[in-house]
Amino acid sequence: MYGPFDKQLELRNIADGAKTSTAAEAGIAFAARMAGDFKAIVYVSAVTGGGSPANTYLFTVETDVSAAFGGTPVEVGRLTVTAAGAYEIPLSGVEIDQRDPDAAAIRVKVTIAGSAPSVTYGAYLAPVV
Repeated sequence: MYGPFDKQLELRNIADGAKTSTAAEAGIAFAARMAGDFKAIVYVSAVTGGGSPANTYLFTVETDVSAAFGGTPVEVGRLTVTAAGAYEIPLSGVEIDQRDPDAAAIRVKVTIAGSAPSVTYGAYLAPVV
C-alpha cells in the first residue's frame, strides 16, 4: 500500500500537527504529465470532531500553474476519511494533463467543518509499485 518516501515529494509533514480548519498546504513544483501513474499517500494519525457526518474529512489533490498557486487550482483527486490509517489517492500524469494542461505544481488540501474539528495527517507523492 505504501510507496517509497522522497522528502522532495512531501505535500505535508505529519509533525506539523493537527489541522482545525479548511486549509490547502503549500504547493510543490511537480511535472505531473511526466510522472506516469503515481499516487498521493495520506496517512492520518488522529481524527476527532467535526465533519458531516461526524469525523469525516475530505482530502483533495490540486494542481496549478505554479507552486505559489496564484491561478485557479484544479482538483485531480479526492478521498474521504473517517478514521486514522493510511490511504491512497490514485493519480495519472495523462489524466492531469487532460484536466490541467499547464499544471506545474501540486498540493494537498483538507476540508474541515463541524464543531471542534481536528485531523492530524501527512501526505506525499509516490510512484505506483
